[in-house]
Amino acid sequence: MGGSVQKKIDRIIFVQPEAYIALSIHDKYRVARLVGRLNRLFDAREEHPYMLMGPGRWGSSTPSLGVPVSFAEICHASVLVEVAREEDGLMPELSFGTHFFQDLVETRIFYVALFPGREKIMFHPALLAAYRNEFADWLPEYAIWEEVIKVYDISAAGQELWLDAEIKSQQTHCFFR
Repeated sequence: MGGSVQKKIDRIIFVQPEAYIALSIHDKYRVARLVGRLNRLFDAREEHPYMLMGPGRWGSSTPSLGVPVSFAEICHASVLVEVAREEDGLMPELSFGTHFFQDLVETRIFYVALFPGREKIMFHPALLAAYRNEFADWLPEYAIWEEVIKVYDISAAGQELWLDAEIKSQQTHCFFR
């Protein structure tokens, strides 16, 4: 959703699905607040665009369905990716007509629902393992959460990550250049 886009992505905040699913409800809310802290630190959206990825529905009021952030906790993201986990009931479902949806549209946050395992869908999160998780560098007092929340600074590693989405073909590619 969001039309055709070609955008260089400098950073990725990735809420690791398996680790998130294993958390208590209380800790899932903690993850949402920590994502909000990172969002406030990454407020230079035009200079250093970041992609936010995680399981299920972002902004859900039910933590078992996704990460229960408020819009203010993700407002500086350039791209929002909801990663489906059908086996765990974490399915992307953007609620058209809600304030959350309207905020995404108005701030031009590109939305992607990603369904790993479906035909013609390639998702390789293991490629990110080549990059250092910088979560504890940004929020050292919360270092115990670095197995759940990953922060990858792709541009600092001298690499380029691009998002290319073409509305007519309904295809989205994210690739290293």
